[in-house]
Amino acid sequence: MDETVLLVSLALFLLLAAVCSIVFNKIRLPPLIGYLMAGIIVANFVSISEEQMDVVDILSDMGLTMLMFCIGLEINLKKLRKQGVFAMKVAMVEIPFMVLAGTIFGGLFGLDSFQSLCLGAVMAGSSTAVVLGVLKIQNRLEKDRIDTLILVIIMEDIAQVIVLSMITPLMAGSALDAGGLAAMVVSIIAFMAASIIFGVRLMPRVINWVSDNVSSEVLVLFTVGLAFGMALLASYVGLSVAIGAFLMGMMIASSRKSKDINHDIEPMKNIFMAMFFISVGMEISLVTLIDNIGLTVALLILFVVMKSLAVFLGYWLANDTPRNSVSSAVSFLAMGEFAFIIAKQALDYNVFSDTIYTSIVGAALLSMVTLPFISKNATRHYDYMYERLPDGIMNMFKKINATKVAFYSGILNSPNKSRREMLSSVTMSYICILLLAVIEIVFILVAPTISGWAFTYFGGSVLLWSITVLLINLFALYIPTYTLIENIKDIYRKANTSNADSARGNVRFTVIDSFLMTHTLLIALMIDITILIIMPNGLDIWEHIVVLAIALVILLVLNKRSLRKRAEQDSYDVEDEDFNNMDTDSFKALVRSKVSDPLEEEKVESVVSIDSGDMTR
Repeated sequence: MDETVLLVSLALFLLLAAVCSIVFNKIRLPPLIGYLMAGIIVANFVSISEEQMDVVDILSDMGLTMLMFCIGLEINLKKLRKQGVFAMKVAMVEIPFMVLAGTIFGGLFGLDSFQSLCLGAVMAGSSTAVVLGVLKIQNRLEKDRIDTLILVIIMEDIAQVIVLSMITPLMAGSALDAGGLAAMVVSIIAFMAASIIFGVRLMPRVINWVSDNVSSEVLVLFTVGLAFGMALLASYVGLSVAIGAFLMGMMIASSRKSKDINHDIEPMKNIFMAMFFISVGMEISLVTLIDNIGLTVALLILFVVMKSLAVFLGYWLANDTPRNSVSSAVSFLAMGEFAFIIAKQALDYNVFSDTIYTSIVGAALLSMVTLPFISKNATRHYDYMYERLPDGIMNMFKKINATKVAFYSGILNSPNKSRREMLSSVTMSYICILLLAVIEIVFILVAPTISGWAFTYFGGSVLLWSITVLLINLFALYIPTYTLIENIKDIYRKANTSNADSARGNVRFTVIDSFLMTHTLLIALMIDITILIIMPNGLDIWEHIVVLAIALVILLVLNKRSLRKRAEQDSYDVEDEDFNNMDTDSFKALVRSKVSDPLEEEKVESVVSIDSGDMTR
């Protein structure tokens, strides 16, 4: 490569990025938007040669590696274990919610199942730089709340890395046979497990030893070399170079000099990171963006609505107040750096078309621009709505919030053993929810393949096998759903029992009472059928009706058996009698009248004990 090309390219891209960032800084927007705008200007108004494009590709890969390495350096797993309990509760609700929201609503925008999953992964994260920049300017939240918010965003980053690790081999799967794809998945799992188990233990000691024996300049060279080396290893096993660099940063994060390393490589990171976001902007065609402005705005609205709802639920279910939950939720409404990374990966693997990619990046840019305006007056709007909502709606919200407060109060007031049991039930409930999400995502991805394979080898019709797979999906969802409902009922009963004098005793929330009395089998099947209807699977509504009819038949059969068993148990039920006024002989006569089989009568009488006039069964 001619050195003149390299120098001209660097001068053009970096100066243009600097000028754009200065302009956006005047309106208090982060430099990231200036980098993206520089790329858009280069792609649409500047003619560049093929050699200059090669320069951009090389430098953008270096920028992605440095960016991910620095993100990893900010994630200290030891501190997360100590300080991130509340943040983890929020993330455990918010992240799966966003991935599922993208997967469900992606079909409305004409995306297939895998594209919808990638869309959910894109929307799951928020931008640390933009969010913190806006919060610094507005000064809305206290330091403790900002720290919690940062921890939640860090967990979003970790979750997006995991999702990217999972979908990268699937993106490349079209070029692999089944054996090759399986080998790649196994190698990826082994690589990540070894990195986390051994690297997090070993690498901090190595970095500490190096930092004690060499200068800071040599330490920076060593750590940056490790980042690029880990990125190379990741590419060999089929992962993105970004994931390898992220893992190395996370390994080094718990070393003594991690903050110094991050500070020393900051200038280098800024230069190469600018090149990465310039390359992202260069993929955007203004003509395509204008032609698809409706899709861009729709994606922005989807992100804002779903993200606000997801974060609000996360904070609220973690026992924060509704007002604080709203204030925190609106602070997350800027798509994160991973949105560009995942979208770029999907574009490179031809998962996203130019139209989808441009619309997603456009929505991400709009979210960054609109965040200051949305978040600035959010609490004021909340107070306004709180004062003016109709009494009926407000009373319903108050009852729901009082039930949640009573539930947490019940847990706190419980004995240690009961508290551990309830927390165990809550953990199991969350595992069931995650299992439901995993099952549905797997079926979305493999259902067409299974239907086609069954049609090829067993005949029939693709429609018949699609309905069969849908039924299998229904039964796969049933067990975790049933377990989830039973756990929720158990948790609520225990919390209510331990909280007799709390708010729950003063608030009659009949919806929950009705839920507790409803047959678990019926609730589980209703939830599973609802999931099948809303999740994209390529079947028409009447085909879902067929599955619903079959499920209802199964429900009636199972319910009939359940009623029969209950009737048999009721034959022994003598609770409606006045035992306190009944003498011993009358009680025995009543028992005999309830039992027709002599053998059963002997069994019943053998467990009847009478002590001082008190009778028990």
